[in-house]
Amino acid sequence: MAGDEKLTTTATSIRLLEAVSEQEGATLRSLVKETDLAKSTVYKHLSTLQANNLLIKKGEQYLLGLHHLTLGKRAVEMRDSYRLVEKKIDELRNRTEADIDFTVEENGRLILVSEATRTMSESIFVPGNEFYLHNTAAGKAILASYSDNRVDAILDRHGLPLRTDKTIQSRSKLKSELKSIREKGYALNDGECIEGYRSVGSVIMDPSDSVLGAISIGGPAYRVDRARLEDDFSELVCNTTSEITESLS
Repeated sequence: MAGDEKLTTTATSIRLLEAVSEQEGATLRSLVKETDLAKSTVYKHLSTLQANNLLIKKGEQYLLGLHHLTLGKRAVEMRDSYRLVEKKIDELRNRTEADIDFTVEENGRLILVSEATRTMSESIFVPGNEFYLHNTAAGKAILASYSDNRVDAILDRHGLPLRTDKTIQSRSKLKSELKSIREKGYALNDGECIEGYRSVGSVIMDPSDSVLGAISIGGPAYRVDRARLEDDFSELVCNTTSEITESLS
């Protein structure tokens, strides 16, 4: 089999996995319609993914296999620096009643690695969840640390999807805010991703002076007013990320 054909086969399998995820479970028929591929081709890919524990089948529906959880857990464990961050997050949870999370950017998306909430029953985020960068405090803090060319590449790929009526929809407005974030050292999110949810975020740098990820602190607007966010929480998150950056170096 030629190299290009192997790559095409792999890309097709990945495309089917993503389709199953987006549809929150899918049938052979819906996947054929989604991909416009031959039924026999889709079936072979699904069978291979199922045999490798990446998909399971219940009745006529294909679902993501829980083996993805194992892979995700290993992905976190393979990064020693994350352990220090998680230790700091636990310490913050004991010092404040806010929600704290650690996120990283991969392929232009923000991925939640770990989180500590005021009460776990109130958690609205789940590790592994993905978000856009332009409408979250952590995401904007990360974007502010990137070059204009890298920011443009991410926006060209993912755009500025609308999530609430406060979501930034103008590239020029976002870039103006990124400039302000660079000056202040932290980013704010006031209901731009989830209505009624506020947070402040700051980046962690690794020893190579690249962005490792970001920590954000926040909570529902009824618990976290704007003044507390900009005064107490901004100082707390900046001090924490500075301590971690210094420890890593």
